[in-house]
Amino acid sequence: MTKEQAIHAAKTFRKEADDLLQRMKQHKTALTSRNHGDPTLADACDDSGEVIAQHILSIRDLESCIMRQGMALKYIGTPNPYPNSKDPSNTIVEPTADGLKM
Repeated sequence: MTKEQAIHAAKTFRKEADDLLQRMKQHKTALTSRNHGDPTLADACDDSGEVIAQHILSIRDLESCIMRQGMALKYIGTPNPYPNSKDPSNTIVEPTADGLKM
């Protein structure tokens, strides 16, 4: 595998993980909110708290996945998209370089 192929794969994984993350966040909202009189998960399931807790842990793991793929990109040797991030006098928070919503 070439360096370019490895970079492409890592960026693809990050994008796909972010797409799934956004869908799971929407699903969490659906699990925890009452919409137009529809029954909530608590009405339909005895262990609704555990279901929601496991879903939230899954969301955290996806966020970790996205971060770790970013670290993989760093170790492959892609340029740092945030060159001023280590400067403590810098007050600007840059948006994600690859457009992820996280």
